[in-house]
Amino acid sequence: MNSIDPEITARLELMQQEEQELVWDTFNSETALQLGLHLTQEADHRSQAVTIEITLRGHRLFLHAMEGTHPDNENWIRRKNNVVNYFGSSSWHTALRLRSENKTLEKDFDLSESDYVLAGGAFPLILKGEGQVGTITISGLPDEEDHDLVTSGIRSFLEH
Repeated sequence: MNSIDPEITARLELMQQEEQELVWDTFNSETALQLGLHLTQEADHRSQAVTIEITLRGHRLFLHAMEGTHPDNENWIRRKNNVVNYFGSSSWHTALRLRSENKTLEKDFDLSESDYVLAGGAFPLILKGEGQVGTITISGLPDEEDHDLVTSGIRSFLEH
């Protein structure tokens, strides 16, 4: 019988918990601006260069590419967002879950790697009482670092 690594299981449970905790009462373009600036400051404080995008109901409300990023980061963001919108969980959560189940986007879901990518950094924008209404995405770091920056940034923003 194939057993899943207990570390992966614990990480998947933690990510599921994040998606239940990091929920918004309200969200609008002003919130997106303030959150985007907050995430930019977080990255700057860590000396990390990232591209940040926030969408609400298919409308891009915030996009910022920090000095040292690459235009290709926007393509990574698009592909990560597609994963969040398709699976309804963070892109890193989905990536780890599918890897632990030995599944791929192309073979198991008929999703093209030109439009979808199993990489960290995209997080669902979840409104209380509504569910997912958008995405909050970071690109430019290794998978887990993109994920950790977006989730810790959302958490610290929500706590203020």
